[in-house]
Amino acid sequence: MPSTSRVYADFTSLTKNKPATKGAPIDPYGFDATLASNASAAVSSGSAHRDDQTDAMLRAKKAWEVAMGPAKTLPMQAFMAWMSGTGVSIFSILITAMILMTPLRTIMTVQQTFAPLERVAKGRPALDLTMQKAAFVAVNIAGVLFAVYRLSIMGLLPTASSDWLAFIPAKTYPELSF
Repeated sequence: MPSTSRVYADFTSLTKNKPATKGAPIDPYGFDATLASNASAAVSSGSAHRDDQTDAMLRAKKAWEVAMGPAKTLPMQAFMAWMSGTGVSIFSILITAMILMTPLRTIMTVQQTFAPLERVAKGRPALDLTMQKAAFVAVNIAGVLFAVYRLSIMGLLPTASSDWLAFIPAKTYPELSF
C-alpha cells in the first residue's frame, strides 16, 4: 500500500530574512546583490574605456587563432585521404584535388582574411600581423605539400625516369645491318 506522506522542504531560510513579496523573484542561494552590482558597473565602465594596448593584444590573439585555423583541418584531410586509399580512382583523385586546392585558395586570400584585424581606428596604432600571416601561409603550404605527397603516392607525379622517355631523343645507330 503506497504511503500518503508528502515531502516538504522549507526554503524560506535561504532568502536571508528578506520578506518574500508575492510575484517578486527570489535571488538564488549564494547570490550577493552587492557583488553583482559592483561587477556590472566595472564591466560597463571597462568596455567604454578600453585602452589601445588591450585592444591590440586582443586583435593579435585573434590573429593567431585565425592563422592556426587551417592547421585544424589537416588531420581531417589526412583521415579523408587515408579513407580514400592510394589507388587511382575518381574518388581518391577528387579528395586529393580538394586537399590541394583548398590551401591554394586560402593562400590567395591572406590579405582579405586578416583585413578585419588590421583595421586602424582613429588614434589607434596599426597592428603588425606579419608573423601571423607568415604562420598562416606556412600552415597552408604544409597542406599543399601533403597533397603533393598524396599525388606522388598515387603515382600521378612524374618522378621516375620512365615518365620522361618521350623527351629523350631516340638513339641513332651509325650503321644498320639487315
